[in-house]
Amino acid sequence: MYSGDSDMHKMTEATGGRVIDVGNKPEKLRDAFDQIAQELRSQYNIGYTPTNTTADGGYRKLEIKSKPDLKIQARKGYYAVRQ
Repeated sequence: MYSGDSDMHKMTEATGGRVIDVGNKPEKLRDAFDQIAQELRSQYNIGYTPTNTTADGGYRKLEIKSKPDLKIQARKGYYAVRQ
């Protein structure tokens, strides 16, 4: 049976997300929502303006550095979409 787990992990890796596997267990779903709620109360969003403004369709790698005790959840880069 195909579950899509591998594809889901690939997609979340590329977009800076993660997979929370709850299966068919209501208590795991409750725990997942509690975990998500906690994370939403303690997150920050950052933005930036790239120095390379060429819209050539190329891939731009992103690197975010922080103090060692902080968890960074972000995508690894983006494509500079052609106009």
